[in-house]
Amino acid sequence: MKPKLIMLGGFASSGKTTLAKKYVSEHPLALSVEGDEIITKLGQWRENISEAIECKQALVTTLVESHLKRGHDVVLPYLLRDSMDAERFEALAHACEADFYEVTLSIEKEEAIERLFKRGTWGEEGLPPLTEADRPKAEKLYDSMMEAVSTRPNMIYIECKEDDIEGTYSQINNSIMN
Repeated sequence: MKPKLIMLGGFASSGKTTLAKKYVSEHPLALSVEGDEIITKLGQWRENISEAIECKQALVTTLVESHLKRGHDVVLPYLLRDSMDAERFEALAHACEADFYEVTLSIEKEEAIERLFKRGTWGEEGLPPLTEADRPKAEKLYDSMMEAVSTRPNMIYIECKEDDIEGTYSQINNSIMN
């Protein structure tokens, strides 16, 4: 059976990491590659953000490629802001003879923003708490995500209800198994 690269998208605080962990726990040797965790492992990443993002992308790509070539599934929780990133991961999956799935956890804008503010942070460890001054940035980020995912022809949209991890996970499994 071919390995899978599952690009699991959605807005910050939509449950991407939780669902990726659940998938990994149920699939032998599957790997979740979380870019937010990787970037925080780079020294002085906040002071060198542009280069840190480039390093993170290179490391994520290397991990994904290596694991797929070994024949194992990879889940990539990813807030897609540029459809070229999805094209790059799709090409990587095909080069590794893996199946590629793009899933977006779909949440209406207002609810997505409220979930983010309820969580209180962007996601990367060590960043300051969110304030109302961050709301325009969050709204712009949501809009750029929706624009990017709308251009992807094979995107699978899964309605993501808050506190329904089992139901959302079941929908993802049904979508990628068919």
